[in-house]
Amino acid sequence: MYVYLTNLIPLIIAQTPVNEADKNLPTDAGTIVQGAINGSEIFVSAFDNDWKLFATGQNPVYVAIVNVSMLAAVVLVSFWSLQWYEQIMSEGFSSGVVKEMAFPLIVILMLNNNGAMLATTSLALRNVSNKLNSSVLTVTRNGITLKEAIRSVNTDQTFILAAKTAMAECEKLADVVIDQNGNKTTPRQDCQDKLSQDIQAQSQSYKQKKRIQEQNNWNPLDVAGGAVNTIVQGLSYIIFSGLSAAFQFLVQFSFLLTAYVAPIFLVLSMLPIGAKPIFAWLSGWLALTLILISYSIIVGVAASSIVNSPSNNPLLLQLIEAIFSPILAVAIGTGGGMALFSGFTSAAKFVVIPRRE
Repeated sequence: MYVYLTNLIPLIIAQTPVNEADKNLPTDAGTIVQGAINGSEIFVSAFDNDWKLFATGQNPVYVAIVNVSMLAAVVLVSFWSLQWYEQIMSEGFSSGVVKEMAFPLIVILMLNNNGAMLATTSLALRNVSNKLNSSVLTVTRNGITLKEAIRSVNTDQTFILAAKTAMAECEKLADVVIDQNGNKTTPRQDCQDKLSQDIQAQSQSYKQKKRIQEQNNWNPLDVAGGAVNTIVQGLSYIIFSGLSAAFQFLVQFSFLLTAYVAPIFLVLSMLPIGAKPIFAWLSGWLALTLILISYSIIVGVAASSIVNSPSNNPLLLQLIEAIFSPILAVAIGTGGGMALFSGFTSAAKFVVIPRRE
């Protein structure tokens, strides 16, 4: 009966050591669920090396995009330089000529040296986004920060699932047994009491080791009894935790991908069109930031509510993290990004369209 408990907890809590070279990569089920427990921190650190190469101009993908964008920028500047020459000859270095030349020069400067300045700007935006997300997670609700609430509830529900698995074995034992001498024993109750003590001890030990704030003094005996399909619940837990981790992983990857394509949007902004594509890029970055922050708020508030009203359902928070929170966060982030882009577009039209007397 202890086999299920001793096998399930290390898998979910990620006690298995990870190779030094791969310690930042979410490559196994244990690490994925560990990411669900610790929030987005593990996935932020997973891309630290990529951002380091990106910021130092050593990422081959970014360098290739910058080179192509620089070539396009030179072609556009060469094309428009004829018009600037005519204006300079007729008007001199007027404010209109300087204004038209300023943005192309800024683009060339941003793309110079393998796009170092643009990469630094993108890295600064990424740090601001993650800093805002970390600040949101430090907000206190129901006497506990959102970050600690997520960690505490995820850990509790992990051990609740382990308790359900182990208690299911106790249900197979007889309720009362009378031996030949007439002595009465209760194998089922004795099994449940022993497992209850073991699971509580493991839960408290794990929380102390990981410095997780103790909130719910749940009783393993409360999850005993009833027909529980522990195999289905265990697989569902891993699947939901994996989906939650995958969503946070994709958000962080989207930040990196958005930074990669920044040179393209910057060069396209040199074209004589109303709304510059760089505004769309900034809107997309804001949308990703809103998605990240909205997800943390939704999951954090849900976790703090569960802390206030403990639940013995091992899949409650995982369902919120994997299904409902991503849908709502994407809706909020997309709406905010579109609103910003519409604002940029309206402002561009106001500037471009001459006022009528």
